[in-house]
Amino acid sequence: MIPGQFKPASLDVMAKVTTVLMIVAAGAIPLILDQIRYFVAFLPAILFVTWLFSVTGFTLEGNILLVSRPLWKTKIILPPDCTARAEPEIRKGLLKTMGNGGLFGYTGGFRNKKLGNFKTYATNWSNAVSLTCEANDFCIVVTPEDMEMFIQSVNG
Repeated sequence: MIPGQFKPASLDVMAKVTTVLMIVAAGAIPLILDQIRYFVAFLPAILFVTWLFSVTGFTLEGNILLVSRPLWKTKIILPPDCTARAEPEIRKGLLKTMGNGGLFGYTGGFRNKKLGNFKTYATNWSNAVSLTCEANDFCIVVTPEDMEMFIQSVNG
């Protein structure tokens, strides 16, 4: 693997719409429903925590992938025989199993027929790259802005 830093792809339309609608709801719901408690605590907390887990970049260092978040980095040890490939059809049959489905991106557990269960650190499904290792059932999906360079870096 070739070391490098990679920007995440910009949010896709669905993530942008979801994010904007949630932010507008955080401001509008208390005015419409007179639910000050909801505005003051619940919805802003969801927005903040979700933002904390959003993806701000990727760094490859040997067999380690660091997923940058606003306040920390998530360390993922990649298996030695890990391969990267573009996944242009990832949305076909995509199911969220546990995670965030569009607010500031897509993170957590997902599933589709081709990849099975996988963890994702994504911002734009059009830039999906899977990192897989058949030997130990390892699969994650990331969405770097420069997919080709990221794939070359992983595949060496």
